[in-house]
Amino acid sequence: MEELKKIYSSLEKEKSFFEDYRNRFVENFVQVFSSFFELKIPEEKLRKLGSDLYSRLFSLKGDPTKDFYSLSRKMYETKVDIRAILSKVFMLMIKDFLDRLLENNGEIYLLRNFIALIDIYLNCMDRASGDYIESLENKISSAEEKRKKEEQDIIVDYLKIKREEISIIDHFYEVPVTCSAKLIRIENHKAYFDVKKCINKIFEKNHFVFIKIPDVEKTIKALITDINYERGILVLTDFVFSQIPQEKRKFVRVRLSKKIPVIIKKESEEVEGMIDDISVGGIGVYCVKIDHLSVGEIVELLFVIDGYSVKVKGELKYITPLEKFFRIGIQFINLSPKDEEIIGEFVTKRQFEILRKLRQL
Repeated sequence: MEELKKIYSSLEKEKSFFEDYRNRFVENFVQVFSSFFELKIPEEKLRKLGSDLYSRLFSLKGDPTKDFYSLSRKMYETKVDIRAILSKVFMLMIKDFLDRLLENNGEIYLLRNFIALIDIYLNCMDRASGDYIESLENKISSAEEKRKKEEQDIIVDYLKIKREEISIIDHFYEVPVTCSAKLIRIENHKAYFDVKKCINKIFEKNHFVFIKIPDVEKTIKALITDINYERGILVLTDFVFSQIPQEKRKFVRVRLSKKIPVIIKKESEEVEGMIDDISVGGIGVYCVKIDHLSVGEIVELLFVIDGYSVKVKGELKYITPLEKFFRIGIQFINLSPKDEEIIGEFVTKRQFEILRKLRQL
């Protein structure tokens, strides 16, 4: 409030400008509003809104920010970006105020003070916008939490009904492993399963698994909160309906126990990485740095598998930043029959290696 008082006090020297400018402000407001939005609002209502705004903001009295905040919030709630409109109107007003000062040899500090006043109003609209967005996010979050709880309740009921006919699916180096499990009990949305008959050492705490229940079309995703290997007890929670990502893939993919170096070339630049998983459709790569790589770009890939050099083009499908490196998904483009054969044989051989490891667990 003290800042406003100081600004108002200085601008009193140009009080006649603010007394005379109302009609100009209203005309600009109506024109800009109409150009921004195709809302069928009668012009007389727009003029009244513009006139009321001017009275609140440029009477050079009191503190209009509270009322202006409320008005801005209501405008955002009706899907009107009042900031976009008034930013343009304020810029026109600043230009006219500058012209007035130049014409009358006015003090330039008055322009700075007027701009400071406009900044206060812009910040007020920004707060209203931020608070409105936060309220929407809270509503969405609340609705999502409610939906998730309802979904979990449904899933828990399914588990109780089909407690002895439950399949839990995990992936060992990208190879699916299905476990026939029996529900022991459910406490506070945590489900305890008997997995003694399974290769339970594939399960890892804080990893996700998938559940399939007879007569239930949707697959269920769940988080492992605990695993007792000796007693064969698996604890799952955070149940949601979800597709198994691996089932959506067109090609069989395997993870590598020993990562393969790869060079990603973009024009004259090269980025080094390590292949984490591979299929005849593409590769997943870890890189310490990505330089100027971006999603959608076409790059050249160079790597060696089983003594065979592969040189192929690929499209960057995603780049995910992790703690100390990046994960890049690359889809092969026009893989030659020979390259496809070599990679296909490598994937098949790797699958057998993974299956041998499973039998040793």
